[in-house]
Amino acid sequence: MKNIKYTVIACLSMLVLGTYSCGTLDEEPVGLLAPEAVYKTPQDVANGVSGGYSLLAHENFMGRKISLSLILRGDMVTIGDMTTSSARIEVDQMAMSANSGMVGSFWPMGYQILAAVNYAIEGGEGLDAPEDQINPVIAEGRFLRAYVHYNFVRLFGEIPYIDFAFSDADLAYTLPQSAESDVYEGIIEDLEYAKQWLPDVPTMRSRPGKGTAAGFLASVHLTRGDWSDAYDEAKYVIDNSGKFMYNLEADYAALYDPSLPNASNEVMFEVNFVGNDAAGNPGSLGGANAATDYLASVTGPRGDERFSTGEGWSVAVPALNVFEDWDAQDYRRAVSFDTLLIYQGVSTPYTSWENIARNVSRPHIAKYFRASGEAGTLSGNNGRDSDVDFPVMRYAEVLLIAAEALNEMNSGANAEAEGYINEIRMRARRELDGDVSNDSAVPANVATGMSVDAFRDEVLEERRLELAFEGGRWYDIQRRQLGAEVFGATGREPQSFNPAKDYLFPKYQADVDRNPNLDQNDNY
Repeated sequence: MKNIKYTVIACLSMLVLGTYSCGTLDEEPVGLLAPEAVYKTPQDVANGVSGGYSLLAHENFMGRKISLSLILRGDMVTIGDMTTSSARIEVDQMAMSANSGMVGSFWPMGYQILAAVNYAIEGGEGLDAPEDQINPVIAEGRFLRAYVHYNFVRLFGEIPYIDFAFSDADLAYTLPQSAESDVYEGIIEDLEYAKQWLPDVPTMRSRPGKGTAAGFLASVHLTRGDWSDAYDEAKYVIDNSGKFMYNLEADYAALYDPSLPNASNEVMFEVNFVGNDAAGNPGSLGGANAATDYLASVTGPRGDERFSTGEGWSVAVPALNVFEDWDAQDYRRAVSFDTLLIYQGVSTPYTSWENIARNVSRPHIAKYFRASGEAGTLSGNNGRDSDVDFPVMRYAEVLLIAAEALNEMNSGANAEAEGYINEIRMRARRELDGDVSNDSAVPANVATGMSVDAFRDEVLEERRLELAFEGGRWYDIQRRQLGAEVFGATGREPQSFNPAKDYLFPKYQADVDRNPNLDQNDNY
């Protein structure tokens, strides 16, 4: 029955802004099921929410399409193999069309996730069950609903905000798009509910707890420039870090070691990928690519013979100056970059990788491909479908949110704000791992007494390095309107950037064509 419910949820999701091909059900459904017909117990609701999490890890969402888009869109990474899909190149080069192939995959999947969790939420709200049993389950669904909307409102601007379940297929194509302020209002309401009802410590880091919801509230308020609220939510997480079991990982590299039995206490939320789980299981939820991630594949180097899983694809590769400008004494650089591979049996440095077909002479991202290969975890060919879970939010980011918000609130940094950056830099100097022999002097503590503008730049730079290649850099560029600076002639990755167009992605054109209430973004 559990599998039937998951598949029903996936099929219902095709009603919402996009189509989806469902696999054959074990039982042939007659018509559409109302939430109350499916969800009869809190466990039923939990099963429905789990269906939404399964879709989150789908290749069409965090498994590759949206995660790769975010990495490419920032100024840290560009295309390596120029024979790769044109849809990826367009994201990187600010040349997306209204019919973007990347958006055409992750927009429908995002609304399918929303359909799944909205049915579960509505089913849960209709149950006559004790609050302490059903509300935490509903809170998980509302967190996931907030997470999808939060990504979409930043990527697309005004979007259809959907916080209800419906079974009328025609309604999907008459839904209005909501003002960004209204979308954020719904996101905040969901996250505040989640903060109230989620547990202090979730059963796994791929599920949210109170601290996760508060961390995302801090991020939402930071994005909106509500500095005091951003600081309050971040400080709530910091002050309760012991209760929530959050702390900085002593060794930065351990954050990306999938061989460890449990996720680090620094990870506040991650997408749960299970290595090689799609192999031989074409009937699994979402089809053959259910929960199949490709981050290792698209970031690994071509021609690499180090690991039994095979080579990478050299798709998303850091710009050379990203590596060269990063102080070599900063331990995070060694963790973040791959500079050596084995080619034709010989150890080969990145400076010679141009001699390998479809590779480029630039260091590659190591947080996914090398981490998976060295750990020897389950994965398919080329590192696809690996056990390397995608880190969405870490405790280090909350410290940086608090520092940035304090600076803006006070019109300049104070000792508390400076201290949050210094905590992270202490770890980067390897001062937390208990081995004084490998300690470094870089990066140094932040200078005291900086102006508000100088400290803002310091925080953004620390975010760029600390959270490198984890998908957040584009959102920093967007919220701080840095496009002309970072993509200009003297920027880190010169591109033809149009601020009137490129701060937003194009909406899914198929839905724009079908829904008269949905407007395409400007200049697409």
